[in-house]
Amino acid sequence: MAKKKWIACALITFVCIMISGCWDMRELQDRNFVLAVAIDKADDVKSVETFVQPHGSKRYRVSLQILKLSTGGDQKEESRTFIKSNTGESIFEMVRDMLGQSSKSLWFEHVQVIIISDAVLKEVDLGEILDFFKRDSEMRSRIKIYVTSGKARPIIEYSPPSKEPGGVYLANISRLHIKNIHVGGARTDLGYTIQYFYNKSNVLLPRIEMADKVVKLGGSAVFKKDKFIGYADDYAIAGLKMMLGTEKSAVVTIDSPKTPGHQIIFELFRHDTTLTPHVENGVIYFTDEISMYGNVGEIQGDISENDTMDPEFIRTLETAFAEEIKNNIYYADKIFKNEMRVDAISKFAAKLKAHEPDTWEQVKDHWDELYPTIPLYVSVNVTIRNIGSHK
Repeated sequence: MAKKKWIACALITFVCIMISGCWDMRELQDRNFVLAVAIDKADDVKSVETFVQPHGSKRYRVSLQILKLSTGGDQKEESRTFIKSNTGESIFEMVRDMLGQSSKSLWFEHVQVIIISDAVLKEVDLGEILDFFKRDSEMRSRIKIYVTSGKARPIIEYSPPSKEPGGVYLANISRLHIKNIHVGGARTDLGYTIQYFYNKSNVLLPRIEMADKVVKLGGSAVFKKDKFIGYADDYAIAGLKMMLGTEKSAVVTIDSPKTPGHQIIFELFRHDTTLTPHVENGVIYFTDEISMYGNVGEIQGDISENDTMDPEFIRTLETAFAEEIKNNIYYADKIFKNEMRVDAISKFAAKLKAHEPDTWEQVKDHWDELYPTIPLYVSVNVTIRNIGSHK
């Protein structure tokens, strides 16, 4: 009996040794790691970036930014990445055909960002563009998605001054949205965007532009469901973030009450925001009650005229900052209601559905037409707690 146990243990050990390890292992140097994807219209491209296409049309030009693996040689090269492109309609087919330009397989598990030209989005819905990325098992939900008014490829060709790989740099810009009130970067990853599609919600994606070798995020591309309808500017996004209470830090400027033509700056540290739907006699309206706490961050102009040790002056500033925040929110409300006629990320619809489910059932089928007519009433209270590290 003991002998049989020893034989069984030996067999188990032998099998474990034989099947251990990565059976499908490939060395790093045998893969091309894709860091960024750019999608443009297929205009004026080289004939080599194509293939015989039996179905569809040459609709897109897809460009991949690929990481250059260091070989221990010259470290002074300008870019740590290189670009491959192809044209067609099926993104999957274009990617596979790019293997004709490569000596190594393409690996997508490290994609950081997808940049889409609005020239494409004016002809094709966002959901169609992202279909390949949501189905492929190598794609990660945290991939950032940006929209640009120009061509997307030059942006992924950009070599950051920090010497980071371009895709990593571009993705990390968005992650700083918590301190930049002009960027709508929260929940704009691939995973959240696909979730919005499934929930039939509207979508906001960060806008990215490049000029004179400078790349910058600011404002948002606005989608009604997955149809591109235009851009909301930086100030509208700032107001929207304060309206919904999604900002973690913010800088608010006002014209100085005592030295006109100069600015005083408020730095937000904490806030409490309550957006509430109301239904009275069949009439729907929303209230937004906001309390903000922060510091005086900077004073321009004559410091002696702006005495932050004077309690009365502080109260004047608190009132002025509250008025500026309220004006900013009403500006955002006007842009989304009157100009775009879209409930940004369907937040108002979600609030009405949660708080007034019976009313929602009555209006849900014509919410898009009703929303622009619904009033919003805003009240803001600002408390200045600190005036900076001086006297």
